[in-house]
Amino acid sequence: MNVFSSKDILLSKWTSNAAFHDETHFVVTGTLTDAHGQLTKVVLTGIHGGKEFELEREILEDSDRWHMGWR
Repeated sequence: MNVFSSKDILLSKWTSNAAFHDETHFVVTGTLTDAHGQLTKVVLTGIHGGKEFELEREILEDSDRWHMGWR
């Protein structure tokens, strides 16, 4: 399980274990929170194509699918 802080996630780098929308390397360019200020989703931007995707926090925490940093 990937553990990260809600306040430190912005602009962090991530690698998908399998191609995700034809990309493997991403930067977190935005965050979405609920009414209580809890992080619910992140906005990932692919570094090659520049496409943005919203992803549930729980999916990014799955270390079988995602790794912190670029590999």
